Amino acid sequence: MPSAYLVAGTPGVGKSTVASGLAARLDAMLIELRDLADAGEVEVHPAKLSARAGARIKRAERDAVIASHIVFRPRGVPLIGVVVLRRSPLRLLAELGLRGYSEEKMLENVEAELLGVVYVEALQKVGKNRVFQVDTTDRDVEETMELAYKALKGGWAGEEVDWVSRLEKEGRLRELLDRLSAKRV
Repeated sequence: MPSAYLVAGTPGVGKSTVASGLAARLDAMLIELRDLADAGEVEVHPAKLSARAGARIKRAERDAVIASHIVFRPRGVPLIGVVVLRRSPLRLLAELGLRGYSEEKMLENVEAELLGVVYVEALQKVGKNRVFQVDTTDRDVEETMELAYKALKGGWAGEEVDWVSRLEKEGRLRELLDRLSAKRV
C-alpha cells in the first residue's frame, strides 16, 4: 500500500523545491496542488483534493510527496507526516514582492505566516506527533530537504517557530504590524 508525505506552508516558503527533492530521495512521485485542480478551477475544496490525491496515488501504486498550502489527508492512503516549511515574514514579504504578488495578497500570506496558520491547521488535522516545522529563512534547499527527510523518517523532531517573539526581540515586530494594519484601512 502506498503512502503519502505532505510538504505544506504559505506561498513563497519553498514547498515545491523541497517537495521535489524529497520525492527524488524517497523514490516517490511528486504531486503539486495544481495537479489536483481541474482546468479553470480556482478553488478546490479539501475533500476534493483528498479524493483526487488518494485516487492518483492508488492508481500509480507509488508513495507520493504532495506540495500544498492546504493541509489535507489523501483519501484511503496513509499520511506518514507533514513538514510545514516556515520563513521569516519579512523575508517572505520580499520574496512574494519579487514574484509579483499584489500588496493585498502579499500581506494576506505574510499575516498567515506570522500567525502560523498552516502549522495550526496541520496540528488540527494530523496531530502533533506527525507534524514538523522547518525554518527555511537562512537555509538552502539541500539543508531544508535533509531536515524534512530526517523528520519524516523519525530522526529529527522539527523546530519551534515563533515569529512574533523573534521579531519582537529583533525590534521589527511593530514595523510588520504597522504594514499589516495599513492593509485594513
